[in-house]
Amino acid sequence: MDAQAPMRLEQLLSPLTVDEFLTNFWGRTFKHVPGTPDKFSHLFPWQRFNEALEQHRLDFPRVRLTRDGERLPPGSYISHSNPGRKRVAVPRLRYEKLTQELNSGATLVLDAVDELYEPLRAVAEALELFFHERIQINAYAGWRTSRGFDLHWDDHDVFILQVTGRKQWMVHGMTLAYPLAGDPKEPKPTEPPLWDHILEPGGLLYSPRGFWHVAYPLNEPTLHLTVGVHNRAGLDLLRWLVNRMRSSETFRMDLPRFATRETIHAHLMQMRSELLAEWDDDILNRYFADLDASAIARSHLSLPLSDSLPSANMLVRLLAPRPLDLKIESGVVCFTSQRKNWRLAVEALPILRHLDKHRVCSVSELCEVAKNEIDERRLKIFLKELLMNGLVAIVEP
Repeated sequence: MDAQAPMRLEQLLSPLTVDEFLTNFWGRTFKHVPGTPDKFSHLFPWQRFNEALEQHRLDFPRVRLTRDGERLPPGSYISHSNPGRKRVAVPRLRYEKLTQELNSGATLVLDAVDELYEPLRAVAEALELFFHERIQINAYAGWRTSRGFDLHWDDHDVFILQVTGRKQWMVHGMTLAYPLAGDPKEPKPTEPPLWDHILEPGGLLYSPRGFWHVAYPLNEPTLHLTVGVHNRAGLDLLRWLVNRMRSSETFRMDLPRFATRETIHAHLMQMRSELLAEWDDDILNRYFADLDASAIARSHLSLPLSDSLPSANMLVRLLAPRPLDLKIESGVVCFTSQRKNWRLAVEALPILRHLDKHRVCSVSELCEVAKNEIDERRLKIFLKELLMNGLVAIVEP
């Protein structure tokens, strides 16, 4: 694999194949995948962790400390000041206090590190293209023996990537089938764990939503990443369907509380008819397509914007957060991305297909792809228009 290329799901799971994972484990049960000690070491080494803490204004709850299942008071490691008598308080980590708490057994949690370090951002974007869902990556660091959290379950699926050091993990099954956010955290499992082992550096542990788990440090520096995937449930489909029914006059009407039995029956039958018309065999495809079309891209800036056209050696990144569903209608290329309906000349089709497949391409590469459809100058004008409309960005070669 190219050292500069992001780790995709197949690299994260290797030697387990993606097909094996989806068929046997995804959403069903936990899975441990051992790896070489350096498999994840480049994703977020200690130096980058330190830089993230030093170079950003981080506040609670984005950064927090926990010990033995209890959240430490933020004031014990974060201070707030008002420089220049400004009304907005500026958070600052109290590094000496932070270090003291960690030396006393606390676990440091830093949320959304995919927004703080480009290699992790690239991993998150690659996983978003596969799962068609927003991905968040959190970091957990510590080096004593106190657990950060009590035995618990998450309301989303997680991939745990052991970057460095080791942790003892215990995994139990569900006690409530497919729990949702806000469901009670009781009862806790009473049976022995399904898995009770040490997660070594380079190891991956997958835990579906609702599986109970707890981790114990082993009195050594340990750093792991948790990749969260929030999958859609039937209730999400119903919420989407409710919103679609807002256009129906029947569903906007008052319910006939005081009408005759015949009128009530007729109203219910009308609602049922309209609802079933929406609930056809294609409803899931339409729902997922609507989610893809409304997904918002992560921020990519191309400052300073220049009036000149892109040069041949520049790299162009496609910003669409989901794969493009390209269609030709009435002689134009049509697709929906980032809540916008795009209609482009049919000559753009090979360019869009190439960008959709590779995501990052050089201008010269796109010129070669489109040489039979469009000349170099028109291509560069086209790319400049896509840049100004937020579909692509210029990145450093």
